Amino acid sequence: MRKNPSILLIHISLAIILAGGIISFFCRRDGQVRLDPGVTVSQWVMGDGTVRELPELMTLQEFVIERYPGSEVHKDYRSVITLGTGSDARPLAISMNHIGKVNGYRFYQSGYDRDSTILMVVRDPWGVGVTYAGYILMLIGMIGFLLWKESGWREALSQRFPLILPSGFLVAVLAALIYFLTRSGSSQPLPVLRSPLLPVHVIPIMISYFLFAAVAVVGIIGLCRKDSAQRLRHLSLAILYPAVFLLAFGTIVGAVWANNSWGSYWSWDPKETWALITLLVYAATLHGSRIKAFRNPRFFHLYCILAILCVLFTYFGVNLLLGGMHSYS
Repeated sequence: MRKNPSILLIHISLAIILAGGIISFFCRRDGQVRLDPGVTVSQWVMGDGTVRELPELMTLQEFVIERYPGSEVHKDYRSVITLGTGSDARPLAISMNHIGKVNGYRFYQSGYDRDSTILMVVRDPWGVGVTYAGYILMLIGMIGFLLWKESGWREALSQRFPLILPSGFLVAVLAALIYFLTRSGSSQPLPVLRSPLLPVHVIPIMISYFLFAAVAVVGIIGLCRKDSAQRLRHLSLAILYPAVFLLAFGTIVGAVWANNSWGSYWSWDPKETWALITLLVYAATLHGSRIKAFRNPRFFHLYCILAILCVLFTYFGVNLLLGGMHSYS
């Protein structure tokens, strides 16, 4: 860490993200408010039943369910609200992936009942800001690490692996793009999926998964060819650094997207939790300078082969066994 500030920055960002989560746990307040057409509301109800005052008077002017042309499939949910009364009144539109912000409060489209709308109310004055600061520092640290001339990634790349490495990355990127295009090709996606953050979240994660699969294949070869085990370990590390960073980036984007759609950047949903487990499992391989076992090529390759089980469970097992908010993926 003393030699490379970017490594220090990455680890500091982890502490800041954890601190943000702790702050949110203790300081966040959330609940719901129901708005009926034309009725002015001044209070909202917390999850424990406590009634609190809204930051401003709210009146529902219209609740609209948008549908795809020629079908009954819901495209979006939109609430048109008036804040305040009289000459000070002003409009506020809230829909999926488009939150309303009023004096430190955030309002999310949560549900509906005929012409009435149900909004989630969230107040988290410090936790979100601290957590986002940690995300930004982590991204800066990861970029800085990849650019640093004496990083572990540059050392692995110095082994010069002809066209194997760039070809592998190209295959992974193309595979991820094909996967994304085929899975998101529906002309009628769920309302929550109609977000520009969808490809920014999914594509980096899928590229990382394909790269982890490539590392597992290299691991099998490394166990079979003992004379090339160390060289193949360097090849795996050259792939693992960007793969881990891409998974971290995709997870961060997913957290931001979740905060914009569901009111919480982290909810311990099974898919989120296993994505985090996968990230930690693979991040361990990058600590060979501190964890002696990872300097042993045979152990390293065996670990990478077993680690792919985390990817498989995150992608397939969670959907089949655990469900959750990501069951559509």
